[in-house]
Amino acid sequence: MIVNGQLLAEKKLLNLKKRIKKIEKPLQLDILNIEPNAASKVYIEKKKEAGDKIGVKVNIHTFKKDVLEAIIKALCSNLNLDPNCTGYFIQLPISEHLNAEEILNAIEPKKDVDCLSAHCLGYVLKNSEQCIRPATVEAILYILKEQKVRLQSKVVTIINDSNLIGKPLATSLLARGATVIVCNEYTKDLIKYTTHADILISAVGKKDLITEDMVKEGSSIIDAGIVAKGKKVHGDVDFEPVSKKVKAITPVPGGVGPLTVACLFENLLKLYEHTKS
Repeated sequence: MIVNGQLLAEKKLLNLKKRIKKIEKPLQLDILNIEPNAASKVYIEKKKEAGDKIGVKVNIHTFKKDVLEAIIKALCSNLNLDPNCTGYFIQLPISEHLNAEEILNAIEPKKDVDCLSAHCLGYVLKNSEQCIRPATVEAILYILKEQKVRLQSKVVTIINDSNLIGKPLATSLLARGATVIVCNEYTKDLIKYTTHADILISAVGKKDLITEDMVKEGSSIIDAGIVAKGKKVHGDVDFEPVSKKVKAITPVPGGVGPLTVACLFENLLKLYEHTKS
């Protein structure tokens, strides 16, 4: 079964549009984009399109690769105080000369729409129902929920250990009773961990990283990787042969990506609602 993430995203966006129409003050999402790359450009364009569709103003602040850290922090300070900005985030990855942790922690928690500051990630670790999660994590959890995948006692292998996806996703899955294995670039003999997974989630950004021999028969595969080559976008999974072996799989494009965008705007609405409660 191929999971239609585009359809799920459209349904979520339609619901968000109805809810946003009832709000007197317009919502505003700001995006800080440093050292643009092909994959980042794709996601930012999709976010702008989705914002236009549901009635959210999207401001994109683009900086060159050699931008000074002080300039980024200054903009963060301004957005923290800007009453028109509902929430904002910094598009990752960013230039290596910048201290990503310090910059992300400069985001006011009540405006941290992608939940990447230490403050917000702490609430995710506690599995607080009041917190939001990074948009990609929300998208993956939503797909599993929509597919009625039973997580309790299932073995889930995640190939990604970042604060954006791997760590908060592992925490969320553990809270739901799954047995979680997290792999990273230093993991040896990756196939040993992928072939035992009832649910395999890959978010690396390496074309054909996951091949047919690496997956368990009848498992569920979530491909959250993105590789832009020319005008084409690919995921981590060698889709055609793998899709014939598994029970469910998300395609790239049209899987996790569209839902991540929709979940980002859902997070934005939640931030607005939290400030009003």
